[in-house]
Amino acid sequence: MHRQTPLNSALRGFFSGGSPSVVDQVDDTKLMQEGAGNFMANETRKAVQSPQNYGFTSVVFDAEKDMMGKIQASAETFTSFMGGNRSYPVNGNMDDRRHRLFKLEKGDTAMFRGRGDKQQFHMTQDGGFWTAPQDKTVRMHLVQQDSESNSTMQQGGSASGGGSAGAAAMMAEPKQGDLMPDGKRLPRPTQMADGGGGGGGGSSSGEGQQQNKGQEALYKEGQKSPLFVDVTKDATRAGGKEVHLMLDDGKIYAHIVGKEVYLGGKKGEGTFGRVATDKGLSINVYAKVG
Repeated sequence: MHRQTPLNSALRGFFSGGSPSVVDQVDDTKLMQEGAGNFMANETRKAVQSPQNYGFTSVVFDAEKDMMGKIQASAETFTSFMGGNRSYPVNGNMDDRRHRLFKLEKGDTAMFRGRGDKQQFHMTQDGGFWTAPQDKTVRMHLVQQDSESNSTMQQGGSASGGGSAGAAAMMAEPKQGDLMPDGKRLPRPTQMADGGGGGGGGSSSGEGQQQNKGQEALYKEGQKSPLFVDVTKDATRAGGKEVHLMLDDGKIYAHIVGKEVYLGGKKGEGTFGRVATDKGLSINVYAKVG
């Protein structure tokens, strides 16, 4: 049991109880986001871990500074000191008075980018609204990849020793591309686990494993995909192997497939004839006639 004087306890509670902090900048390249900022006077910290809510993540803008490097405006957070240890700070939620979406109605939820970007996904009492300015693109797409297993461990080296025990160990450890119990295949590792193997000579034991950690943004890959629906100031587009236009009765009234356009229904569901124009029959446009 540690004995402390009242003064010592008061000082420990004051210094270790947490502190508001301005956020100079964040580093989102780490597996756990890290931030840098200022706590009390003349107390500046770097590489402060900043946990994110699972399934949601954000990167605040860097602080704005004067010519002397003094922070004039920035995001803010509240920092706690784990176990009362001033040398182990951890950031809480971050907010930014410069860009925060405010004056919402009770019950509303929203996601947003910087105030100048005017991009908001806002769920209101009237419905959900995805808003962007006309010089941006609002796009929903499929990347041309299949989903993979959420398992994170895979074999990273060859097991030592021969015989059935070594073979069983190799079979027990999943490898890249193996089918996992959830029916998905194990993806490739994005980073070696701590203490993972080095060169190409293989592991000296059956414990050499690699662990998948983190994932990268896919939107740039999706921008190349032909499977999409998007809205720009010039056009509303849809792309895919087939494109259907339907009404609320669940029926298809325009069908694009195989570089052909069918009007009035879906190809194969009824009789279609080529559309006639004053220049002759169309090459690839058909209308339903029965």
